[in-house]
Amino acid sequence: MNLLTEPRRLIFTIATVAALTACSLPGPAQQTEKQYFVLQDQGVSTPVPGAVSKPCFSLRITTPASAAGLNTTRMAYSTEPSRMDYFAYHEWIAPPAKMIASLMETRLQAAGLFSAVMVGSPDVRTDLRLDSEVQVLQQDFSSKGDTLNLTIRVNLVEVKTRTLLGARTFSYREAADAENAEAGVAAANRAVNRFMADLEIYLREIIRKEDCSG
Repeated sequence: MNLLTEPRRLIFTIATVAALTACSLPGPAQQTEKQYFVLQDQGVSTPVPGAVSKPCFSLRITTPASAAGLNTTRMAYSTEPSRMDYFAYHEWIAPPAKMIASLMETRLQAAGLFSAVMVGSPDVRTDLRLDSEVQVLQQDFSSKGDTLNLTIRVNLVEVKTRTLLGARTFSYREAADAENAEAGVAAANRAVNRFMADLEIYLREIIRKEDCSG
């Protein structure tokens, strides 16, 4: 036996296993540097004449809570049910819940539903409070095709009386164009846009019933 060939054979075996492992993970196998992504609301909100005669409620948006495994900048995916993994070289620029809170503030302020909208600032008293939880934000490779799942629970509370004015869970499934992180980000942004549009409509209906003008 040529002893010099054994180390070479071992190195070749390890390299082969590493290559096969890399190919089995979502995303480009050659990726070596981290890439960072943001969630963006690409919709345009404009006040609807007559929808709310006079905005007189102020709103505080609390930073959304996050389900286990989502309070991080790491980008989650699954390859089988009841399992969560993270991309090695793709991350959010900030935790998704924080980005979504900022998007809700901008969207709802532009919608003209409230006299004032702010995020955080618990020392500043507002008329209403919007609580929410990001329950699911995960790319799913476990079934045929690639899907991005987004679920957000929201509660609208009247602060003075501690009355729950409305509660709803918004759930979305967006097909991704490819089985990689970039396609998942694009699908996530589409899902977030759908959520923003639906949230605005939902809150508009509640505020119309609670209109305090006159």
